[in-house]
Amino acid sequence: MVLDYAAGGNMSRALHKEKKFTEDKAKMYLAEILLALEDLHKKDVIYRDLKPDNIVFDSQGHALLTDFGLSKEDVMDDSMAKSFCGSPAYLAPEMLKRTGHGKPIDWYLLGVLLYEMLVGIPPYFSNNKDQLYENIKSGPLKLPSFLSEEARSLLKALLTRDPKKRLGSGPKGVGEIKEHIFFQDLDWTKAENRELAVP
Repeated sequence: MVLDYAAGGNMSRALHKEKKFTEDKAKMYLAEILLALEDLHKKDVIYRDLKPDNIVFDSQGHALLTDFGLSKEDVMDDSMAKSFCGSPAYLAPEMLKRTGHGKPIDWYLLGVLLYEMLVGIPPYFSNNKDQLYENIKSGPLKLPSFLSEEARSLLKALLTRDPKKRLGSGPKGVGEIKEHIFFQDLDWTKAENRELAVP
C-alpha cells in the first residue's frame, strides 16, 4: 500500500503537545476534514473512524484523512450499515444501539473531533468503558464556558443523538453544516483550493 507522505505528523500528537487548539485553528482543520467527508459521501462511502489519530498533516500543514480500514462503500441510506466498529471514545449513539447507521454517523464524529480539538478530551469521556458508553447514550453534554456561542451551537447540532435530527442530515445535507454560523467567516472556495492560512 502506498500513501502520500504526511510530513507534519498527526493531529493526536499535535493535541498532546498543545493540549487544545484555538477556535480559529480548529475551524480551519474542521473545514478541511468536512470537505474530505463530503467528497466520500458523494461517492456513497462512510468513513466511521474519525479521530485525531487518523488525521495527518502534509508538509504545508493541511489536514488529510488516513486509515480507511473501517470505511464502508455503497451506503445509500441512514441505517444501511450494521457492523459494530470504531474506537470506544469515538462511537456514535446509533453505533452503540446497533440500530444501523449511515452518513450521519460521520457528522456526529465531526462533532466529537471539534469537541476534542477545543476542549482537549472527547465529549462524555470516562476511563470506565461501561460508563463511557452510558454517557454517550444518555449523559449530559458538558460544554465549557470558554467556548464561543457559535462553537457551542455547532457542537450541540452535530452531537445530536438522533441521526435524523443531526445537522447535516436535513435536505441540504452537508450544506447545513457549511452554512452554520461557526463558519460564517470561512471562505469555502479557499478551503477547497487548499488556500486557507494553516498554522
